[in-house]
Amino acid sequence: MVTKLDRLARSLPDARQILEDLTRRQVRLSLGGSVHDPTDPVGRLLFNVLAMVAEFEPTSSGCAPAKA
Repeated sequence: MVTKLDRLARSLPDARQILEDLTRRQVRLSLGGSVHDPTDPVGRLLFNVLAMVAEFEPTSSGCAPAKA
């Protein structure tokens, strides 16, 4: 279970690699309370869109040191 996609990976390629590994091992990914099916084309599309958005989302832990 992952609360937010940006906690799973730092980039879209990393997220895709992790998802491929989980799929190969038949592990289901629960993301923010909903389970995504990586074998379904719509599930893969949704995962990729969310991963792209998460890659550009600023993290609070990175902003504070940058401002200081």
